[in-house]
Amino acid sequence: MTTFDQIAGDLQARRAAAGSPSYAEIALRIARIRELRGGAEAHSRPARTTVYDAFREGRRRMDTALVLDIVRALGASEAEVDEWAERCRTAHAGAAPTPVGEPAPAPEPELPPEPPAPPPAPPTVKAALLLCLGCLAINLFGRWLVDVLEIPLYLDMVGTAVTAIILGPWWGAGVGLSSNLLGVGISGYDSIPFAVVNVAGALVWGYGVRRFRMGTTVPRFFGLSAITALCCSVLAVPIILALNGETGNGADDVRVIIQDVVNSSWLAVASSNIITSLADKTISGAVALLAVDVLPWTVVASMRPLMPLAGSRPEPAVRSTA
Repeated sequence: MTTFDQIAGDLQARRAAAGSPSYAEIALRIARIRELRGGAEAHSRPARTTVYDAFREGRRRMDTALVLDIVRALGASEAEVDEWAERCRTAHAGAAPTPVGEPAPAPEPELPPEPPAPPPAPPTVKAALLLCLGCLAINLFGRWLVDVLEIPLYLDMVGTAVTAIILGPWWGAGVGLSSNLLGVGISGYDSIPFAVVNVAGALVWGYGVRRFRMGTTVPRFFGLSAITALCCSVLAVPIILALNGETGNGADDVRVIIQDVVNSSWLAVASSNIITSLADKTISGAVALLAVDVLPWTVVASMRPLMPLAGSRPEPAVRSTA
């Protein structure tokens, strides 16, 4: 006949086989399972001491629902859960009633605080390089698309933003510099001087998120994209003026419209570049925000606390069968 001590011992073995997760982690997994299951317990998270108590031998009673959620949290299938339910029923049926007048057992001593979980590991060098190559391809495709469609944007910093925010500012700077050097094949040698603009955008985005915590809310993040646009314009306008005021894409149409109004070449170049740059960097920032949410967890885990606004997508920790 199954006893409570046998169940507790088997729970300990099950926990060891699952990698010995902490009692706090098991409690968190149970909360996720109950949330997926819905119902009255949808927002119920058991205390760490309550979970610990289920693994303790010498018990006279046991919470069957908690035991079943514990084994689910440790990876059991529903068929196995049914077996545990039957074992709990048998143990309760065979348990001796508590004698009248017997004093309640002394409370268990409070568990010592568990050490904090280690921070998520950064992506491997291989994963980082693959992300950089993908972002470089995105930059070059964006530049080609702008040249073909002649739209008043640039789209050659989308990958720069993604890399700078996810991997860091200098990774983004490397992607930005490479984009402009390789962009010679698409836009000609005028692409080279604009490399400083691409690198500056990477540094502003990367340090803005990582050092100045500007990815914590939506207004702060898109404010950072606006700051990036202004910084890029400060560097781009002198280069454009040195190239006779032309960028070679649809932004030139905006400049012509403004110049007809202000009758000033440098003011038209500056105004048109700021307008197009604000739109361009807003799009780039939005794509980076989406990338943080959809890329594999192993790539974004280490920087995810810097961008909580991207959505609550916790690392998968348990196979739920509820």
